[in-house]
Amino acid sequence: MLDFFQSVLSLGTLPDADLSRRVMSIDSIFQSFPQLETKRLVLRRLQGTDSDALYSILGDEEVTRYYDDATFIQVSQANEQIEAWENGFLHRRCIRWGITLKENGVLTGTCGYYGIHPWHMRASIGYELGHPYWRLGLMTEALNAIIDLGFKDMNLNRVDALVMPDNIASIRLLEKIGFKNEGLLRGYENWGSKGFTDLYILSLLRSHAHL
Repeated sequence: MLDFFQSVLSLGTLPDADLSRRVMSIDSIFQSFPQLETKRLVLRRLQGTDSDALYSILGDEEVTRYYDDATFIQVSQANEQIEAWENGFLHRRCIRWGITLKENGVLTGTCGYYGIHPWHMRASIGYELGHPYWRLGLMTEALNAIIDLGFKDMNLNRVDALVMPDNIASIRLLEKIGFKNEGLLRGYENWGSKGFTDLYILSLLRSHAHL
């Protein structure tokens, strides 16, 4: 398998020493899946045995109301999603953590990075949380952990997120941890049955993060 550093070289522009350093900083994260711990959570690699728990989350219309995919209707979809995230990690395209409770190991949701750009030193985040665990501060705790890793270990300069305008809870969550709303992207993404969707883009810069 072509590693991440080699794949960047193959894009056609030979990197200078600075680009090489940036790529290697990000590439190091993919050498071994980074498990993270917070006061109440363990953020770990998802496994096939998580399919039922993930289905209970992504099979809930309240959770997927602002999601860029349809609500799951069978467990096999959850298994396919886990495989897709695993494949994305193995090919250095994304990293998705399962958010589990430290006290009992229950999977409550997921979060992670995608759209990783070594030259621009930026990445996007995505996340979802099971309905029973809303308003407990768990996603705030999880996002703070992966953002800390993004700036310190991946050497990112910018982290951004795309959010539907009426997803007020998600916008407030991001603003709470320091993200700034940069404006509305009209008809920015085609969400299939949901059509072309307007999205707010919010971002956090390393210089404004509390590291």
